[in-house]
Amino acid sequence: MKTPRNGDVPAVGRMLDLVGFLAERERPYGINELARELRVPVNSVFRILNCLEERGFAERRGPSSGYQLSAGFFSLGMKLHARFDLRRRARPHLEDLARRTGETAQIHVPDGRDLLVLDVAAPPAPFFLQVVPGTRLEYHAGAFGKAILAFQPEERVRRLLPARLPAFTPRTITGRDRLMEELRRARKTGLAYDREERVTGVYCIGAAVFDAAGEAVAGLGVTGLVSRFDAASRRRFEEDVLACAGRVSRDIGYRGGRR
Repeated sequence: MKTPRNGDVPAVGRMLDLVGFLAERERPYGINELARELRVPVNSVFRILNCLEERGFAERRGPSSGYQLSAGFFSLGMKLHARFDLRRRARPHLEDLARRTGETAQIHVPDGRDLLVLDVAAPPAPFFLQVVPGTRLEYHAGAFGKAILAFQPEERVRRLLPARLPAFTPRTITGRDRLMEELRRARKTGLAYDREERVTGVYCIGAAVFDAAGEAVAGLGVTGLVSRFDAASRRRFEEDVLACAGRVSRDIGYRGGRR
C-alpha cells in the first residue's frame, strides 16, 4: 500500500492499488491473497471486488476461483488510446492550419454531455487567442461542437441537448429547434460557425473529423478575433479548415468522400 497523502480518499486509493496490482499479474487472486499483498482489510477487498465485478471490470472463472481484471478495463483503455492517438495524429495538421491562417487552431472531442478541448496549436504570430487544452465546453455555442452534432442522428442531438440552451452572449442560440436548422446547414456545407456566441468579439470556423467507421469523432478549426474574419479571410479559412479536417480524417482511417 502507498502512504496516504493529504486529500486522498482511502476507498478510492485502495481500489486503484488493487487494480494496479491485478493489472501487472496474469493469474487470478483470491480475496485473502489480495488482502495480504496489499495489507488492507479483507472486508475492504471484498467490497471493492464486488463493485468492480458488478460493473464489468473484474471477473471470476468460477464461484471458488480468484479474481482478475475483465474486458471492461480493456474497452476503457481502447477508448483512451483512440483519443490520445487522435491527438497525436492531428497535431501536425493543427500546426499547419495555425501557420496557414495565422489563427489559433483547435480540436475538440465529445466527452459525455460536454466537449473536451483535446489540443490547441498557436500560430506564429505576436498575438493570438489562447485556449487551454483540457477545458470542457458546451456543444451548442461553439463551431467545433456544432460540427460534430451536424453529423449525429437528430434524435441523438435532441436527447443530448435541452430544449432551452444556456446563453453566453446575446448571439448565443438558445432554442434547440433553431440550432437544429443551423446543424442541417452545417451538414450540407461541412462547416460550422461560432459567431460571437460563446465570447463577444471571438469568431470560430469548424469542421468535423470522421473515423474509419464514418463517425464524426471530433471537430477542429480556427478561432480568432471577429475583426480578423472579414469576407475574404473567411473564404480562405473555410477552405483551410475543410482541408485540415479531411487530412486528419484520412490519417485515422476515413476513406469516404466529403459528408
